[in-house]
Amino acid sequence: MNQYIAYIEETLHMNTNIVFYGHSDILPLYLRSSYDLYTVVIQKVQCLFARPKEPSNLTVLRKQCGQLKKLTGLDCVLCLENVRIYTKEKMLSEGIPFIIAGQQIYMPFLGIALTQNGMREITPKDRLSFSTQKLLLTAMYQGWTQLTLTEAAKILGMSKMTVSRCFDELLAMGLFIVKTEGKMRRFIWENGRRALWEASLPFLRNPVTLQYRLGEVIDVASAKLGGISAICHYSMLADNPYTTYATLKDEAKSLERSKSQLVPEEENPVMVIQVMRYEFKYRDACAIDPLTAILSLTDEEKADPRVEAAIEGVLEDCLHDNRIGSF
Repeated sequence: MNQYIAYIEETLHMNTNIVFYGHSDILPLYLRSSYDLYTVVIQKVQCLFARPKEPSNLTVLRKQCGQLKKLTGLDCVLCLENVRIYTKEKMLSEGIPFIIAGQQIYMPFLGIALTQNGMREITPKDRLSFSTQKLLLTAMYQGWTQLTLTEAAKILGMSKMTVSRCFDELLAMGLFIVKTEGKMRRFIWENGRRALWEASLPFLRNPVTLQYRLGEVIDVASAKLGGISAICHYSMLADNPYTTYATLKDEAKSLERSKSQLVPEEENPVMVIQVMRYEFKYRDACAIDPLTAILSLTDEEKADPRVEAAIEGVLEDCLHDNRIGSF
């Protein structure tokens, strides 16, 4: 086991304590005889390292890793020598933790993945990726309760590997809404749309990447209402004297504008164009979806009591649990 511990400490720079697993007597004989078992503490997180004594196929590894986790109550990390690319990809997609000494570390319960090409954190430090954000917002709109990884990928139009990474992010961020059942990973949430919004909000990101405050009107036929204008569209709130529009990066490139049209922050613009990181095909063709509109507001805008009341009304309308969501 020294090679695995050394690999962790050298690459992750984390102190690691390891001892033989002291409760092997509670395990079935076939598990005790098939694995060398160790209790490992990494960054104050306790887990189980299991090194197969003989080469095993993916079906056996998957089943027995799940059994070890269930029987010991610890996340089980498989310590492997060399495995086929197919096996590694399947373990990644199914969220099965493993270490291949000198090659790869995958421990989603710690929020860490590492390969020979370098380490990547499964999640940003304090915010989710936009792919994962789209997954969560879709779950809120459609009222997901239980959905397999494959079903989620089909709905979102993403690859299963992308959705698997999204699931990893949710787990690593502490949003425990992903469960592993055998070789299947599921999104599970039974507490309602609004509760999911509240739980996710600290990790959701402002989707506005650029903003243009213009001193004259330009043609934005392809754009939708965005920002505060979208909130006004979905509520009774009166809009600013100018309209805010939202568009995507590629579409923004085609808009005829110049630097001379931009106005300073202290001056009122004639119109505002926000460039967004993503877009939902929401049922309302006039404005961006309401949750994205809320996320695109500035702290100053959200501090206005009138805007705060409008946001509450929008949330009540689109996240009411008796309402059937749609795009």
